[in-house]
Amino acid sequence: MCQALMEIMKPEIEEVVDTAVRETTERVERETTERAIRVAVKSLRRFNTSDLNIKMTLMEDYNLSEEEALSYLK
Repeated sequence: MCQALMEIMKPEIEEVVDTAVRETTERVERETTERAIRVAVKSLRRFNTSDLNIKMTLMEDYNLSEEEALSYLK
């Protein structure tokens, strides 16, 4: 009976696992990208790069909107 129940529930269990893996992967990728952007901003500022040039670089290299790029300059 337990095996039969597992077979019946298998599609639902797989869906839950797949969703959890996808959401975790997306979160980790987003956090990694955000960390990389912060490091890039810090490095560019050490080389006295203007905020305008940093903003343009972020927009180009990370495909950010102007608002998103500006949020990293705060």
